[in-house]
Amino acid sequence: MIEFRNVSKSYPSGTHALYNVSLKINRGEFVFIVGSSGAGKSTFLKLIMSEEKITEGEVTVDGIKLSRLKRRKVPYLRRKMGIVFQDFRLIEKMTVYDNVAFAMRCVGANNKAIKDRVPYILKLVGLGSKMRSKPSQLSGGEQQRVALARALVNNPEIIIADEPTGNVDPEMSHEIIDLLSEINKQGTTIIVVTHEHDLVKEFGRRVIEINKGRIVHDTKIESNSIEDISLISSYDQEIPDDELSPLLKRDIVQEQTAEEEFATRNLEEVRKAIEAQYSANEHKSADDSKAVNKPKSKVEKKVENIDRLVEEISSDDKEDLIHTVRLDSAQLKELLLKEEEKRKKDAAVDSVIDSLH
Repeated sequence: MIEFRNVSKSYPSGTHALYNVSLKINRGEFVFIVGSSGAGKSTFLKLIMSEEKITEGEVTVDGIKLSRLKRRKVPYLRRKMGIVFQDFRLIEKMTVYDNVAFAMRCVGANNKAIKDRVPYILKLVGLGSKMRSKPSQLSGGEQQRVALARALVNNPEIIIADEPTGNVDPEMSHEIIDLLSEINKQGTTIIVVTHEHDLVKEFGRRVIEINKGRIVHDTKIESNSIEDISLISSYDQEIPDDELSPLLKRDIVQEQTAEEEFATRNLEEVRKAIEAQYSANEHKSADDSKAVNKPKSKVEKKVENIDRLVEEISSDDKEDLIHTVRLDSAQLKELLLKEEEKRKKDAAVDSVIDSLH
């Protein structure tokens, strides 16, 4: 369902948020993500939602490789997901009913579907009697349940809950996790980011801990229950090597081995490698020079024409348009303008959906 393969994420500021993360979350799993502030949890979620681009590696969600996902396709990826945030992000001027219905309108649901689905979902989360209330008239726990109803209403394959219990009391925290557990029984994949370790231990689900951008614990891989390990983020301090998770030890050993191999590499081999690379570069330069002087075919000229047209209207669909090289310039431009108009409509839908988050 969700797979990270050797994923690293760095920001332009120089911050290295994730380092060489590899994991797999199967369809229908319930997973807690824990870690101290700044550990990389938010970046982990943003990569799944395609809010951030991967620096290295690959993230796959429901068979979709996100490194290849075009911007205009992102809204369709997010329709597979329901997002629940700590600060609720409800629209204050709308009633509870309209807040939830708005999520359905964003994906083009008709009025009959909305009238049938929204009351059912609100009753499911225990808010059947609050449909006409405004968010300001609800308690923190009730507002969180509205946010959960909004995430559920489009029947997503994945629920991502970012600190869903952060603004509610302990009793309501249990109710929210209980509700997510019931949803999980229907086959929905659940990912919950939380700092409440007692809650995590009580529910006994799979736990992944991120610390300084690395996975340091994964109860599924370690074949341990959460009771058998000490979460680094539970006391947020450095721990001795003999207490490190096998996952973290493995990464450290691999790094040390690589450094030692590089440090002890025979200098003669390095010299030969440099000479070979230099020779290869010379041959490549000669080949490139020949290629520059070679007359271009009609097809190559038309592809260049496509490039110019694409730049003219800022389209990101060049790869999809290569098959049109047999069209003349006027036909190409008309096609590209239609694609641009469609992309703008998709972007408008994306903007509305983002406003919910």
